[in-house]
Amino acid sequence: MENEDYAVSLERHEQMIKSVQHQLNELKAVSAEIKQMNAALIEMTNEIKHTNASLLSCEMKISDLQRIPATRFEKLIGSVISALVCGIIGYIVARFFG
Repeated sequence: MENEDYAVSLERHEQMIKSVQHQLNELKAVSAEIKQMNAALIEMTNEIKHTNASLLSCEMKISDLQRIPATRFEKLIGSVISALVCGIIGYIVARFFG
């Protein structure tokens, strides 16, 4: 009987070893997938960094473009005021000497 107990025990151990080996093989596959996902994540992170830098550059350009109309409007107002002042001075000079 003792030999039969050893045989049964040995059979159980062999089944457990096969089960553990199968689980280990599955974990190796999962580990490989995780490594691939990690590499893809690193690549996406780098692409996002470049995209953010490009976006910041575009925002700066848009900000510069938004300032141009304001500058033109300020110049226009300055020119109108100068023309009015010159006209008033011309009128005063013409009335005074004319």
